[in-house]
Order: sequence, then structure tokens, then C-alpha cells
Amino acid sequence: MRPTVRGLMDEYAGRVEILIMDYDDRDLDPYRMQYGATGHPSFAAINAAGEVVGNIVGPVPPEKLQALVAQIAPPE
Repeated sequence: MRPTVRGLMDEYAGRVEILIMDYDDRDLDPYRMQYGATGHPSFAAINAAGEVVGNIVGPVPPEKLQALVAQIAPPE
């Protein structure tokens, strides 16, 4: 999944901030709970207001991740 995420980071650079968090880092537990990361991998789309507008848990095709990011991406 990491190559797909890196590709999305390039595609949406300057429009959407995409972060990769280490699932095994226990210091990040509060963020996982806040954003619904209940499995590995987990993806959350968070709008500018800080609201989760969509999430995906588990491996998915690249098109599903792109659709998730598109939910929060401003128009070009």
C-alpha cells in the first residue's frame, strides 16, 4: 500500500496533506482512536475542519484510496 500512498502524495501535493503513521508506535494510540484506525492499514480522510469524512480499514485497490482522498481535495 505504501507505493500507492506515495503516489497519492505526489498527485495531491499542495492540495492535500497525506501523513503516514507507524501503526506499531504506541505513542500514536490517541490519534488512532480519534480517527478510527482500528486495523492495519487504516486510512482516514479528514477535512479542513478536522472532521473525519471517510475512512477505510484494510488493504484496498488504489482506486478506493484515490476516491477517499478526492473527498477532501480542493479543486485544481
